Amino acid sequence: MTRTIITLCLISLACFAFTGSGIRNYQCRKCGTLVWQDRTPSYSGCPAGGSHSWVNLGEVGNKNYQCRKCGTLVRTKQTPSYTGCPAGNSHSWVSLGNVGNNAYQCKKCGTLLYSERTPSYTGCPAGSSHSWKKL
Repeated sequence: MTRTIITLCLISLACFAFTGSGIRNYQCRKCGTLVWQDRTPSYSGCPAGGSHSWVNLGEVGNKNYQCRKCGTLVRTKQTPSYTGCPAGNSHSWVSLGNVGNNAYQCKKCGTLLYSERTPSYTGCPAGSSHSWKKL
């Protein structure tokens, strides 16, 4: 879980400049890897074995969403696709608010995101509500 959160944080920082540029969020339903690209990523080399099984979650945008089941954090223009949650069946997305310049981290699940204001407390993957701390 910690490795996933750190990876998501690093990718989020690296992809901040892509907002609104036609880049899409792709997630492998087998291993949970999240990639931002303008086309479907390579299917080879899934760490869970065999080939990746990519799901297009939607275009990168200015709204933060997190799945309360698998903890995946994405920035999209609208509610991401519910298809292919690595934790099983479909994602359960919660809108955390608009992307901004203020860094917040949840004390319970470790999610780090950038938001205009304090993100929504709803739907912490660690259970119940997020406990945000402004960094």
